[in-house]
Amino acid sequence: MNMGVVIKHIDASNEYEDRHSATILHQDHRINAVIFGPFTRVSSLVGTSVTAEYELTKIASAELDLPAQDEASGIFEETPDTILIDGTVHLLTHVDDHMTCIDIYIQNGADFFAISSDDIERIPKTGSRIRIRGRGLVVYPTYT
Repeated sequence: MNMGVVIKHIDASNEYEDRHSATILHQDHRINAVIFGPFTRVSSLVGTSVTAEYELTKIASAELDLPAQDEASGIFEETPDTILIDGTVHLLTHVDDHMTCIDIYIQNGADFFAISSDDIERIPKTGSRIRIRGRGLVVYPTYT
């Protein structure tokens, strides 16, 4: 099993120094994303498998409290404008009376993805499956 993502291609941004269009593979699923970091640094990662943090610029919907199904987990590009995150609610961290951080475990790829309870209608149960649809996958690679 691969860890993280494989960066296949990066185009330098003319608009931003630290955000670039990229094509990544997550468990052999090709996804268009924005990769964050200086171009010279992120371009040195092309062709390599890296661990990363992920963010969606917009969450459109979430299916909550589904039966766990780790073998179906992953990050997928459903359409050129829609990203699907499928995983298991691993940890709920109550920040205050109004917000909870929801950590989602994605077994295929062995990744974690975090969202705020502000982004969805209610807080799901720990151990349940969650499917999030959104736009704008942003990848923050780690460097060794």
